[in-house]
Amino acid sequence: MSAPDQALLADLAERYDPFRDPLLADPYPFFAEAQRATPAFFSPQLNYWVITRYADVREALKNTQDFSAANTLETLKPLCPHARAVLIEGKVQPPAALTNNDPPSHTRVRRVANGAFTPRRVAVMEDFIRTTTRTFLDERFRDGSADLIADLAWELPAQVIFRVIGLSNDEVRRIKAAAQNRLLFNWGLPSDAEQVALAEDTVDLWHFIQGFVADRARSPRDDFTSDLLAARDEGSPGLSEPEVCSVLLALLVAGHETTTSLIGNAVRWLLADPRDWAAIAADHALLPDAIEEVLRLEPSIHTWRRRTRHAVTFAGQELPAGANLLLLIGAANRDPSVFAEPDRFDIRRSNAREHMAFGYGSHICLGAPLARLEARVVLEELSHRYPRLRLAGDQPMRVLPTVSFRGPLELQVTW
Repeated sequence: MSAPDQALLADLAERYDPFRDPLLADPYPFFAEAQRATPAFFSPQLNYWVITRYADVREALKNTQDFSAANTLETLKPLCPHARAVLIEGKVQPPAALTNNDPPSHTRVRRVANGAFTPRRVAVMEDFIRTTTRTFLDERFRDGSADLIADLAWELPAQVIFRVIGLSNDEVRRIKAAAQNRLLFNWGLPSDAEQVALAEDTVDLWHFIQGFVADRARSPRDDFTSDLLAARDEGSPGLSEPEVCSVLLALLVAGHETTTSLIGNAVRWLLADPRDWAAIAADHALLPDAIEEVLRLEPSIHTWRRRTRHAVTFAGQELPAGANLLLLIGAANRDPSVFAEPDRFDIRRSNAREHMAFGYGSHICLGAPLARLEARVVLEELSHRYPRLRLAGDQPMRVLPTVSFRGPLELQVTW
């Protein structure tokens, strides 16, 4: 393919505004257009190189020698002086732990976290997830209609991750609100005044986590937090309390917000064609592949970030050290060189699991098995109880205005 001309690249850069419609409502037509045109273009608005193709996105996620994860949790918009002062005064200085950490430090932290977030700890959650789902359906799905998000998907994943971590359900509303604020703070474009308010909320959340971790350090219990504090990596020191706080900060955002989105996205796509819902209602064995197809077609995180560690030739560009990369996971997951008929939702797609919705390489999502388990159990229970569930009319997808996170804020269903 010949190199795109500069006018085309300039046009793509000008039209790439992920915070406003039409891209906020549906970024995928633009993703496909950009992918066909070029492997990369520069967005002056974001100060990021936008990477469009599957092979390049996978390489950037996998290759820790050339690409750093250090920018993944940075605010997309540089902090204004007042917001920066709020964080400094609040002593919010989370050390790099998982998401934004590079080897060899990331390797150590990840091994310790893996040792605490065991398959057994995930597996024993199935009964809790199923019981809680049934309770929500009994209590909240009444009179033939419901908002799937508000009545189920908003709270359920929070209760699940809280049970894993050891938090009380009394904190659900506080943490859910704080998590959404953190998404807007780190991955949105808030005004300076909004940034200050969001920074204040970040201080409150960080202090809450610090207090909780200190309590578990004094009085360990049977939960992930206590195990994380006690875990050791092949004879080396375990994680410090600030490192444990950083891990929990990530889990108290991505550990439930992305699963809320996964459940909402799954129901939305499975109900788009009544034959798909009827198929999974009749045969729950179809669900694992159907969930992978949802993750491919509508990932909860549809872009992610990396930074070049040194000058590198990549995606057809000569990039200097310190260049920011925005990896279009949502475009990569629909790359026609990997997925046939990439815009078609196919619950029997044989290679759907090749998606990168949970990342790729050493930074692949720690909570992916738990998210898959939650989605499967919820869809089993919903489809068993409501085999004729349907969407309540045409519903434009309303989402948070961020560059990376995507899921319906409401989803009205009827039966």
